[in-house]
Amino acid sequence: MSRLELNRAYECKAIAFNEQLPISTKAGTVIGESAVTIPKGIQHLGDGSIMASFYAPEAGVVSLVFAGQELPMVKGDDGVWETTFVPKTPGLQAVIFKVDGVTVLNPMAPIGFGWSRPMNYVDVPEKDCDFYLLKDVPHGVVVQDFYYATVTGNYESCMLYLPPEYMSVSDQKYPVLYLQHGHGENEKCWAYQGKVNFIMDNLLAEGKAVPCIIVMNNGMVHTKDSEGNPIMDSSLLEDLLVKDCIPFIERKYRVYTDKNNRAMAGLSMGSMQTSITTMHHPELFHYVGIFSGFLRRISDGNGDHLVFLDDKDRFQSAFKVFMRAIGTEDFFGDIFAKENELMEEKGFAPEQCPNHKIYYYPGGHEWQVWRKCIYDFLQLVFHS
Repeated sequence: MSRLELNRAYECKAIAFNEQLPISTKAGTVIGESAVTIPKGIQHLGDGSIMASFYAPEAGVVSLVFAGQELPMVKGDDGVWETTFVPKTPGLQAVIFKVDGVTVLNPMAPIGFGWSRPMNYVDVPEKDCDFYLLKDVPHGVVVQDFYYATVTGNYESCMLYLPPEYMSVSDQKYPVLYLQHGHGENEKCWAYQGKVNFIMDNLLAEGKAVPCIIVMNNGMVHTKDSEGNPIMDSSLLEDLLVKDCIPFIERKYRVYTDKNNRAMAGLSMGSMQTSITTMHHPELFHYVGIFSGFLRRISDGNGDHLVFLDDKDRFQSAFKVFMRAIGTEDFFGDIFAKENELMEEKGFAPEQCPNHKIYYYPGGHEWQVWRKCIYDFLQLVFHS
């Protein structure tokens, strides 16, 4: 079966831009023993199926978990285990390799970040869907920067997307979107798994979006407990943004510093952080995007920020766009529906409040939905 050639966007990962090449290695230490060629861990075949491979010559059992099913892999004489599967849905999806019952990372397969650790994945093309692919258009740059945060007492990292002309037009200022990931992910995920940089490049080339800087922070904010052990506290993101990151961005980069030129959006956990931060600080943000997520805190279904919804006039004047979106198969669909009811009770149904926009996309709690969320959100923001 022939191998399918994919757009370069599918191979662009945090660890490498080029696709993984097969490598040769010695099967053992005996001089003269023949080399073994280890193939790519994930290969897209021309018929829509995918070949998964794993080199484990000493293993007794190797399997692959995909879409909730554990598939046995078959060992070849060269020590390479293989299986073939057919994805039922498009998009970026986790692939788990198990060797003798232990979950392991396959160094020959694509590596991303999820579940708070490196993970293997496959990115399945969607037919007639190319808005997030790498095209022959002017490209912005993705950079990593570092700032000292008083909130954590340590240096923090953020990723930034800078529009194509940022480096060459020295006097231009830009609006800023602060964009957050979900639980178990980090500041690199929106670029390398969400492809937000390619999405924005393509929108700008088509004249569908306003050039802006996109700032991506790690919402899994690292801190320490009373005994000095490292822990994560996602509730710290609000202060991290307001007290440390936004001032840093506005000191160092050419950006506008008024609320009309600030937006915040996030997916899943990041949507909850977005709701809390923007309702606590409506003076800072004019555009809000809540993707596959929540107005309320998941922990208690409430939150003091929700008192903001009691003043309809204030809400409508504070937020020019308040976009909420979710996949039709998302397992948080019931929560989303209840929050639709909450918004309607407060007088914010879309027909009552045009600033409040609701979008539904085919799919579940997944990157293919979130890619479409940000594609639409970027077309709504920063228009005068």
